Amino acid sequence: MRRYWQAVMHPKWAWDVGLNGRPHDLGNISAYLGKPTGLEDYIGWLANNFDPSISWKDLEWIREFWDGPMVIKGILDPEDARDAVRFGADGIVVSNHGGRQLDGVLSSARALPAIADAVKGDIAILADSGIRNGLDVVRMIALGADTVLLGRAYLYALATAGKAGVANLLDLIEKEMKVAMTLTGAKTISEISGDSLVQELGKSLPAALAPMSKGDTA
Repeated sequence: MRRYWQAVMHPKWAWDVGLNGRPHDLGNISAYLGKPTGLEDYIGWLANNFDPSISWKDLEWIREFWDGPMVIKGILDPEDARDAVRFGADGIVVSNHGGRQLDGVLSSARALPAIADAVKGDIAILADSGIRNGLDVVRMIALGADTVLLGRAYLYALATAGKAGVANLLDLIEKEMKVAMTLTGAKTISEISGDSLVQELGKSLPAALAPMSKGDTA
């Protein structure tokens, strides 16, 4: 009854949801649940299907059924990044899953430099978590990411103004990136580097992010 009362108290939302589909439907697992009654059903299913016995060796089993590109998300440790390379992954996502899984876990931005130092050039490095604007995108590239992923930012834009909201967000991010790149001397994405970063006192920049000397080549 509580859900019905909430719908009555928010008629505009209820009308929009009625026309465009009900909320909180995780389509990739709905088939396993039959007819779930709410978000708690999905949460329960996910909790019951976490398998602590999973290891890197399971990637070999996955490869028996899938020969396409394989990207592993949730990498925060350089040794895990090296394992991803050893087991034949095509890419990794440096991610703490938006900080929703393990309270107190380090941020992707903190983890990224050491991971880039370990595997930059050996595997595609993607990064997410905490990316809200164009400056954040530039920061993550400077920290070692090849590609940056956004989730929450565009979902907020989608919820606010639909397709037009997402288009406006992407335009805004592009403009913010151009400003950040111009003011840090980067003419192209490939010129974004660690020499734009302010280092913490007493800490050296990882080798993969250090500025190239005049004798170095890209």
